[in-house]
Amino acid sequence: MATPMNDIRQIVERLGLTGEREAALHVTLLRELALGQPVTIERLAKSLNWTPDEVVLVLDELPAGTIEYDGQGRLIGYGITLRETPHAFVVNDQTLYTWCALDALMFPIVIDEHAQVQSPCPHTNKPVTLTVTPQGVLLLQPEDAVISLVSVAAEGDIRSAFCCDVLFFASRQAGEAWCRDKPHANIVSVQEGFELGQRIAHLILDRARSH
Repeated sequence: MATPMNDIRQIVERLGLTGEREAALHVTLLRELALGQPVTIERLAKSLNWTPDEVVLVLDELPAGTIEYDGQGRLIGYGITLRETPHAFVVNDQTLYTWCALDALMFPIVIDEHAQVQSPCPHTNKPVTLTVTPQGVLLLQPEDAVISLVSVAAEGDIRSAFCCDVLFFASRQAGEAWCRDKPHANIVSVQEGFELGQRIAHLILDRARSH
């Protein structure tokens, strides 16, 4: 699968990760969310060694729709989320969720943890299950499961412009059947999806480390 580097950068930029500070916040917040609890501004600031005002400043600069908050103003989602989605993402016995299939393949690299992933095929409703490590994909069932990928739409936040059409399918046949009504989508193997996620994750991590 040849994915143009500008497509990868577009995904990163639509997440709001245009600079080193944004990337550092993203990586740190994902690692905090992976503990399974809402994250306060103060806790995130302490983890980043920033002031709370610095955290708020960066959060306020992120595109609309990239951060999820609870009713108390705590952070509960930014790719990994505490709110239920179709993509269950279990880390150290904590049941979390991701916004899309690519997130589930990418974020174990960012948080440096193994994750057990389960997601229903939207065409057959059969579960797709796998273990994702920072090094690769294990225990994929069904073995011929695939994911859909799309180019980032011109309008909308990253979830509506990309994530809602990036899904696991129980087979290539199921994915291609779903794609008939989605001419902008294409089907790739889970391994190809992991390799794309790996490239995006390392781009984010490199920016975060530069900070």
